Amino acid sequence: MARTVSHQIADHTLRDRQRDLTRRVITDALATVVVRDGVAELSMQMVADEAGCSLRTLYRHFGSREDLLAGLDAEADAFLRACFDRALETGGDDLARVLEDLALQLGGRRELVLAWAAASPRSAIRGSLHGRVAELVDGAVDRVAPALAREERERVAAAFRLVASGRAWLLLTDQLSDEDASTTAGWIVRTLLAELARGGRPNTD
Repeated sequence: MARTVSHQIADHTLRDRQRDLTRRVITDALATVVVRDGVAELSMQMVADEAGCSLRTLYRHFGSREDLLAGLDAEADAFLRACFDRALETGGDDLARVLEDLALQLGGRRELVLAWAAASPRSAIRGSLHGRVAELVDGAVDRVAPALAREERERVAAAFRLVASGRAWLLLTDQLSDEDASTTAGWIVRTLLAELARGGRPNTD
């Protein structure tokens, strides 16, 4: 009996899910290898061993070491964008809440974020996310200190971007649990905003 269209669609969907799952396992294994051994020593065999798959399977999904690193960048890109979108849904224009939610989400795939930071220093997503963070920072500053002079605004914005950076998240989560890191990031932002609202400035005079 000929297979129905619905069966063919189901088979196709199953194959797609299996492919995506295999690529996710391989990418997570790649992240583990990069964090543990660094990028310079990375080999296809090391990733295959970590993923528990054959080299043949690995090459079927990623044709070269460069393809592997591109896959890492793409996986991190998708993850980070999704995290930021969910954080914006939760926090709206509240910079502190956005950072709190983002810190919690990033902890769910810490190795992926660490590996991405090490292996993809020129990733296009950095500029994209930095731009979105800058918009949030500008909005927060406008609400509490709309009359700031340009030079003062630049210094204040730099301080907020530092708190919102991946480096700050890594430093906090090296020393604190994800929950405590989230709470601390929010507290820093709220403290800075309160100081700014009271007229405090990073005055260089």
